[in-house]
Amino acid sequence: MSENKPIDDEDLEDIKETLKRCPEGTFEALIDFRTTGNRESLHNFLVGVLKRHVEPEYVGLLDNEHLALSFADDLGIDSMTMMEVVMMVEECLGIHIENEQLMEIETYGELDKYIAENL
Repeated sequence: MSENKPIDDEDLEDIKETLKRCPEGTFEALIDFRTTGNRESLHNFLVGVLKRHVEPEYVGLLDNEHLALSFADDLGIDSMTMMEVVMMVEECLGIHIENEQLMEIETYGELDKYIAENL
């Protein structure tokens, strides 16, 4: 994993705005991950972003073991919503996920692994 991108005050305000409709703790998890590299904080951030984008009836699925959860089949995330998730993750983590690679990511576990390996 590469060095985490430093967070300046302008980035901090942009991130707060981006994550304002995410569940409580999402912003704090991101900041912890960006400053410490803690994988559990990365996990909590990703779950928070996903919870913000799924329908209420699917939110509870993300509270349990969810590595194998399919974005489309289990969480009802369509391709447009997935693009919104990815854009939010890219902005907050300072990374870019290529479209070809994104098309191969079908589960939460695959997204988590991809991000962890490409930071």
